[in-house]
Amino acid sequence: MLIRLPLALCAVAMMTMPALAQSGGPAIAYTTANLNMRAGPGTNYPVLATVPQGGGVTVFGCTANFSWCDAAFANVKGWVSGRYLSYGVQGSYYGRPIPSAGVYIGVPRYGSNYPIYRRPPPVVRPVQPIYPRYPRRY
Repeated sequence: MLIRLPLALCAVAMMTMPALAQSGGPAIAYTTANLNMRAGPGTNYPVLATVPQGGGVTVFGCTANFSWCDAAFANVKGWVSGRYLSYGVQGSYYGRPIPSAGVYIGVPRYGSNYPIYRRPPPVVRPVQPIYPRYPRRY
């Protein structure tokens, strides 16, 4: 009996280690389709960027039911639909959709206070001055 208790505790600790190793930070996911990144969690928010199919995104958190996820792609942060994200880290949840794997991999969930993002400012290029062309002198 005294030997079984430490063995059981050791077995439980070893089973929880993979779950602890996967959680604790932003999740890496890949898109399964071309995906609009929006300013907020819903289609009523403006599109900030489009993530191509197979594009890697960093997921910082999701809504309570994982329908929308706060993510970053190519220096743009915004919200993407969770239905089109697959978990991208090797392990037992690799390739599973974020809505079904999010709880197990430790993706944080937002209650109601979620961030709303703005469009990035437009890139303004300096205008090259136009000099009048003078006739050549011979």
